[in-house]
Order: sequence, then structure tokens, then C-alpha cells
Amino acid sequence: MTLPLRVIQAVRPHASAGVLAGAAVVAATFAATPFLLPDVSGRLGTPLGVTGLLSTAQVASFAVASFLAGRFLRPRRSLHYGSLALIAIACTSSAVVPNFPLLMATRVLAGIGMGTLTWIAWADATRHSTGIGEVAAVAPITAAIASPALGWITTKGGYPWVFAALSAVAVLSLVFKVDFGDLPRVGRTISESRSNRWLLFGLFLLTLGGSAVFVFSGAIGTEFVGLSAVTVAWALSLNAIAGVIGTRINSGPGKAGVWLLGAAGSAFVIGNVGLPLIFVVAITVWGFSYWVFVPAAIKLLAEKSITPTERVGDAQALMALGRVFGPVVGGVAIAGANFGRLSIVGGTIMMVSAAIAVGVEWGRKATELRS
Repeated sequence: MTLPLRVIQAVRPHASAGVLAGAAVVAATFAATPFLLPDVSGRLGTPLGVTGLLSTAQVASFAVASFLAGRFLRPRRSLHYGSLALIAIACTSSAVVPNFPLLMATRVLAGIGMGTLTWIAWADATRHSTGIGEVAAVAPITAAIASPALGWITTKGGYPWVFAALSAVAVLSLVFKVDFGDLPRVGRTISESRSNRWLLFGLFLLTLGGSAVFVFSGAIGTEFVGLSAVTVAWALSLNAIAGVIGTRINSGPGKAGVWLLGAAGSAFVIGNVGLPLIFVVAITVWGFSYWVFVPAAIKLLAEKSITPTERVGDAQALMALGRVFGPVVGGVAIAGANFGRLSIVGGTIMMVSAAIAVGVEWGRKATELRS
């Protein structure tokens, strides 16, 4: 935990160690999903498409927790530490439960803690002028460090060992202090911006199409491209490292949506071109493009909000909702190990998301010119 935290603090110096640690726990848990699904399928005898429901269960509760926390709660130390403890308990349970339904139940509990911690981190980011871009860097930095370790742990001990490791990281994170400043409760009063509503819908589509493909990226890499689990892990690390770089890029006015074309194109490619080099390059481009766009989208939401934190919970909840249905869409598309169809479906949905973002940006620019 010490190395990831030091790296993250170097990128995001304004946040307290506890906030960084909590965000890193969530990022590591999400990063584990591509490695877990094939192993769960093999060990519990569950079809690969069905194992995607683990992600659905986890992210569904994540979405509910993010939305409700953003509307009715304020960041508190007890809420932060309680969420970490809940994740630790859920991951420990995930390592020992004997069947798939119980495993799904434990992921629901984990999702509640993860959604709350994520909302806290993004709300805290609004306190600093560079906070949104900096908190966005936490996820790819953590994934870059965690992916090789998770791949190795999966190879050596399978998914129970992965959950045990995630539990240990959550417990270790309890020792770090948190400081949220004085963040207000958002409440039910929100702006009437129509463009913000379109942006939120676009973020939902982004994660819907993206997660439909990405949650099966481990299976695509090993079963379709023919890579080892360790090589796929390193490819996902490159995805994360490129994402870190992406969070430091200022997309510029009217250009945020254009960056999504790289991510959407990557989704098209990985399931249709079975070449190792192409897979690695596409996964890397995906990470860069995605993480250029997300901080820019949050800033666009803040521009038309009454308070900077107003739409943070909504954005996280809708992106999580996309991740709820994404594995379901992916599970249907991948039926019969049809990786090409999976990539086409996911990539098309991401293209629509990019079109919405471009439309919102150009529409706002046109309005400014008229006024």
C-alpha cells in the first residue's frame, strides 16, 4: 500500500492520505474484475457470460450508494472508515463463500462501500482548482500498480486469494487520516441545465458500452488473442499508465468528446483483430482517451451547476449504472464466445456517447457566440 499511496500523492498533493487510500481501494477492486471473471467461471462452473453478473451486482449497489450519498450526506470520518470496513468484510466473505449466489451478495455489500468512498473522493476534489483532474488520476495509477499483482495472484491462488488481498488493502487503509474540509450537503435543489442532463446520459452510455467490452477484456486477451494472463495484466497496466497521462491533458474547449473516438475505436478493435500487438496498443489508447475525457466531462457539468459538487454524485451514479447493465449487454453479445459481436456492440454505444459530448460542447459554444 505504501508505494501506490506515495505515487498517488505525488500526482494529487492536495488530498489527505485517507481520501487517496480510500479511492485507491475502490480502484484496485474494480481493476480486479477482468481477472476474477474467468477464474470464477472455471472454479464455480458458471458460464462466462453469467459471471458478468458479479460486476452487475457490485456496481448496482455502487450506483445507489453514490446517488444517495451525493443527495443526503456530507463526508464524515465515520462514513469513510465505515465504508472501508464494509469493503474489507465483504471481500473476506467473497474469498470463502461456497457458491455463486452468495458471492454475488458479498459484492453488493462491497459496492455500497465503494460507491460511498468514490463520492467522497470526487466531492473532495471540488475543493481544489486542479482537484478533478487529480482525483481522476487515482484510478489509473492504482490500476497500473495493481494489475500485474492481481494477475500474478490469480495465477497462483485464484479469485479467493485476490479477494483476500483486497480485504487486506482495505484494512491497511484504515490507518490513514482523512480531511474533507467543509463540504456542504447538496440536497434536492439542482440546476435546470438541459445540456448537463445530456452529458449525464452520455456518461451513462460511455460506461454501458465500455464496460460491456472491458469486463471481458481478460477473456478476449487470453481466449481470442492467445495471450497469457500475465501478459494481459501488463497490457491493462499500460491502459492504466496511459490513463494517468490522460488525466494531465487539458482537452481544450469543444474537444473533450472527440477524445472518446479513440476509446470507442479501441473497443471495436480488440474483439475483431486477434493480433497481440494490436490488442496491447488498443487497450493503451483506450485508457488514454477515456481518462482525457472523464475529468473534462465533470468540469463541463460543474460549469452549469449551482454548486461544484451538485452533479458529482449523479455522474458517479449514472456511470455506475452503465457498468451495471454493461456486463449484461456484454454477456448477451458474447454468447458463443462471439468476441467480434461484443466489440461492435460496445464500440457503437461508445460512439453515441462521443457524439452526445461533442454536441453539448458545440451547442454551448454556439450559445456563447450568440450572446
